[in-house]
Amino acid sequence: MKYEVNLGDKALSIDIKIAGDKLVIDSALGQMRLDAVKIQRGVYSVLLDNQSFVVGVCSENDQRVNVNGAPLSIKLLDAIHLHLRDLGWESVEETKLGQVATQIPGLITKIFYQVGDEVEEGEPLLLMEAMKMENEIKAPVSGTILKINVQAGQTVDKGTNIIEIG
Repeated sequence: MKYEVNLGDKALSIDIKIAGDKLVIDSALGQMRLDAVKIQRGVYSVLLDNQSFVVGVCSENDQRVNVNGAPLSIKLLDAIHLHLRDLGWESVEETKLGQVATQIPGLITKIFYQVGDEVEEGEPLLLMEAMKMENEIKAPVSGTILKINVQAGQTVDKGTNIIEIG
């Protein structure tokens, strides 16, 4: 399975497989074959190149890892998060913000609400034509329409902030 590991300002693409009783990690840096045994919840014993490591994953923050007692902040992106990033979303959590931005260029064909209207999460906000298809843009959160930055008939670029919900 393909992943991207981010450690500080460094990113590394990896592919993780299971081969027999080993975890195999392929990257541009080469291949690592390691054994990992769960000691207790969130704590693992890892054997890599005849070196033993104790790896702990923080239960409150899965991006916080301790290796032999030394803290590290690691961000692991799976295939879904990598695809969302390619589409312009940095994370799944971003979809819950009250600012709605276009993910692809298109033509706004219809707007269903006005500033001051109440909207529920999942309700359609507007229609946008893109790549010869009509796309329904839905509210990511419930709230009041604070601002509408587009109008019907307007062409928008990818990343245009179209509606703000508060």
